[in-house]
Amino acid sequence: MNNNPRELAFLSINEILIDDAYSNITINKVFSKNKDLSHLDKKYITELVYGTVKNKIYLEYIVKQYVKSRIKPKIKNLLSMSLYQIINMDKTPNFATVNEAVNIAKKNGGPNAAKFVNGVLRNIIRTFDSSNLEYKNSIEKFCIENSCPIELFNILKKQYGEDKAKTIVLSFLNKSENSIRVNTLKNNKSDLVKKLKLTTSVKESNICEDCLLVDKIDFSSDLFLNGHFIVQDEASALVACSIGGPLDKHYNILDVCAAPGGKSLHIASKYFNSNVVSCDKYIHKLDLITKNAKRLSINNIDIKNQDATIFNEKFENKFDIVVCDVPCSGLGVIKNKPEIKYKITNSQIEDLSKLQYKILTNSIRYLKKDGILIYSTCTIDKRENEENINKFLEEHKNFSLEKINTNTIVSQDRDGIFNIMPDEYNCDGFFIAKLIKKEN
Repeated sequence: MNNNPRELAFLSINEILIDDAYSNITINKVFSKNKDLSHLDKKYITELVYGTVKNKIYLEYIVKQYVKSRIKPKIKNLLSMSLYQIINMDKTPNFATVNEAVNIAKKNGGPNAAKFVNGVLRNIIRTFDSSNLEYKNSIEKFCIENSCPIELFNILKKQYGEDKAKTIVLSFLNKSENSIRVNTLKNNKSDLVKKLKLTTSVKESNICEDCLLVDKIDFSSDLFLNGHFIVQDEASALVACSIGGPLDKHYNILDVCAAPGGKSLHIASKYFNSNVVSCDKYIHKLDLITKNAKRLSINNIDIKNQDATIFNEKFENKFDIVVCDVPCSGLGVIKNKPEIKYKITNSQIEDLSKLQYKILTNSIRYLKKDGILIYSTCTIDKRENEENINKFLEEHKNFSLEKINTNTIVSQDRDGIFNIMPDEYNCDGFFIAKLIKKEN
């Protein structure tokens, strides 16, 4: 067990930037393995990891001004992490930052690495001035200073214009509020608020009526362990609320891309008299749904291993409601998973939009006449969202958008569509479309 916060942050950053791990999963894993960490240590590690990953391009650009030779990835990450502390974390003295970095370098690269890190950091502390950094043009300056790959900026600029693209990029540097969803099978919202207020500040979400915003989440509390709430972003939780219809009515509901299960579990608890079939092609992800269903005392969910792109004739015309929360580029969740912005390419999004459309057109065959289809993504790329829906409506005249009736401050772009932008709301970016099937 390692209780050195800086070293745990360094190991986490390497896992995220070198091994392609997700930041939220990596940090939660660190906390679960090191249960003796104090609340302040956890807060410190979280800030250091997210700050370094979110500002990766800018930090590496500064390091590059001081080191012209190639640097090993782990040492580069160590320099970036230390530089983030020096620039942004005033409570940590610079000498302490350098000493810790030298010790970590020695442990991971030997005496020469330690000497190198010591020299670079001391030189930066002595001479760095951000006004001396040079850029080719204003766009490069903006992208580097805000750690946005130029390809990503150009994608956003093409779809939203330069000014809007800039506000979206700036929003990526923020973090969403901690959102939890009330498990209405075990308590109502007001009762849970009273219990949570004993340990943290709480306020109701104005984006999703089933969510609360809290200052901190205690995963070791009885309230969490006994399933009184589950962690789910406000925008994601809005999917279940968009279905509409009497909650106590019996429906057959299908979620074709369910993992990790937040939306399926929400729908199952909300529509407690209905049957929910929750599918995904990855068996290990389905295990998480099973585990959470048990914790939340949900017993009306049936979990199946199935690829959403392959037609299942047993499901044909069997469901009143079909949910297509399709795989996407994740452009909407960069606030909380900043590493995503370094992986996105234009060709990747083109391929994803085709996959999404394939899943959508396959899934409608499972829907009964007058059935509801919910299409959703956690991205803001129009090819994955509006363009897919517009193409679908053009090719499937027996489907139409239907107005979504739910309590939220989010306005519909047009009846039946929520387009939640990360720069307009302090939550994930999200897209939701509600479609109704008429005659075949």
